[in-house]
Amino acid sequence: MTSMESSKRAKKRRIVNRLYENFTKYNQCLIVKLENVTSNQVQQVRLALRQKKLGDMVCGKNTVVKKAIAIRTQPPTEDDPDYEFRKPLYTKNPNIEKILSYCKGKVGFIFSDAPVFDLKPVIESNRIPAPAKVGAVSTMEYVIPPGPTGMDPSQISFFHTLNISTKIQKGQIEITKEFRVLEKGRRIGNSEAAILGKLNIKPFSFGMEIMYVYDNGAILTPEVFNLDPEALVGKIRNAANQLAAISLACGLPNSLSIGHMMKNGFKNIAAIALESDIKIKQLANMGSAPAAPTGGAAKTEAKTESKPAAAAVVEEKEEEVDMGNMFGDDEEY
Repeated sequence: MTSMESSKRAKKRRIVNRLYENFTKYNQCLIVKLENVTSNQVQQVRLALRQKKLGDMVCGKNTVVKKAIAIRTQPPTEDDPDYEFRKPLYTKNPNIEKILSYCKGKVGFIFSDAPVFDLKPVIESNRIPAPAKVGAVSTMEYVIPPGPTGMDPSQISFFHTLNISTKIQKGQIEITKEFRVLEKGRRIGNSEAAILGKLNIKPFSFGMEIMYVYDNGAILTPEVFNLDPEALVGKIRNAANQLAAISLACGLPNSLSIGHMMKNGFKNIAAIALESDIKIKQLANMGSAPAAPTGGAAKTEAKTESKPAAAAVVEEKEEEVDMGNMFGDDEEY
């Protein structure tokens, strides 16, 4: 065995042991896409994770990762050269075999127990612009906006070949109408790559993307782990309200409906007790008279009550007033 072969074998052994340890240490594993990602970007993300103490990133061939998962699902044996290292780390975890089906293409594995929405900015923010390459499939739609190009008029025939509306303005070519140069899902041709290169436009940006999240035996898709925490809480609250309403309608007691059931039951008991004049402790204070006012409040009420009484006396006196012989007909008939 040559020194190169022995070093490769030692490297694979280190990766296997690292994965073995991380599957014990962490409950969460992020599977990230490394397509068109440079080694410098990988190092920067790995360093950021270590500095912020968010987790550990492991990159290796898919065959090595699959081998590590296969070893991790079985208890270590004494004939294993790393038996002493793996014995204290081993715990039953058959669910990690679910990761095997996602070991395809260029992928990396980030082990962390931090929330995904905290890890996402660290992982996906490191992106670099990239030019359009002939034959590659476009992942986006790109439109060249109208405006000056900075190119001399001698190259205007190139724009006419692509049916791009142009004019000569101040000694340079100017695009007059926007032009859709790339369409999502279509391969990039020579003309599209050439025009974008001449305009020094790099429409793409490449970096890591979180594809799936393994969390305590479950595989989460982007539709789940990309949910905003507030939106997730709102969905849970809405579901809880609907479940409580259904439980109340069906008469099913549970942790969501039992409080409402007890409240509605007491309302019924209170209504029957009041209607039947049955005294119960919880309703003892409902029929009691309000306390008599004291001090200034009592004097104020007394004055208020005396005013209508005085007015009544005045009215009675006015009714008893004798109008006299006003029309000269006091004689009795």
